[in-house]
Amino acid sequence: MNDNPVGIFDSGIGGISVLSECRKILPHENFIYLADFSHAPYGNKSAEEILSLALNCTEALIKNGAKAVVAACNTATSVAAETLRQTLGVPLIGLEPAIKPLYGQCKEKESVLLCTVATSRQKKFGNLLKEYGDMDLTVMPQENLAEYIEQNIGDGEALKNITEEIFRGKEHIGGIVLGCTHYVFLKPYIKKFFRDSGNGDVKIFDGTFGAAKHLKYVLEQNDLSSGRSSGGTVEFITT
Repeated sequence: MNDNPVGIFDSGIGGISVLSECRKILPHENFIYLADFSHAPYGNKSAEEILSLALNCTEALIKNGAKAVVAACNTATSVAAETLRQTLGVPLIGLEPAIKPLYGQCKEKESVLLCTVATSRQKKFGNLLKEYGDMDLTVMPQENLAEYIEQNIGDGEALKNITEEIFRGKEHIGGIVLGCTHYVFLKPYIKKFFRDSGNGDVKIFDGTFGAAKHLKYVLEQNDLSSGRSSGGTVEFITT
């Protein structure tokens, strides 16, 4: 048993969606959430810069006592996860685009995947696409979408408008993968857009639940689960 907190980081608010899922599955754990606002967003940066930022975030969380770290950022995971796992002294849980569940439910349907530019450039991402290469999946890198969501998180009309702009002309698709934790905040607007277009059956996938489920498994396997019976807490730190 280990009552130290779990560290979670992202370039801004996107990882809050992951934190929320982690708290549902692990209600007795304490969490530290690091929002790297001063360097957000990561999606258009070079791989070298993203790696450096991810290292800084994980080191800060470990200094604050983190017993495990969740990279609540698809971009940081794509670029830095392998290096982080080799250098950190604690388990690292990352996020990948939820192509596997999409494949399981929408293999025969036309689908789209939204991701950052940096994620789309990674060899790891390309290999993932090849693994499921027999489905009709269009990758749509979004150059500034994460930043737009970050800046307009409280403006429902702005988020509705950007959603319509992205999916206009794609009302017929069967599945959507949200390959950035920021994009999860568009989910209610996406659902409304497709309901209004007469396609309420479109399926939306993201990696938040999978990451939380894997965190639980990793904590249990490494005897790091909290022994508390009371509810956990969340501490927020920023850069």
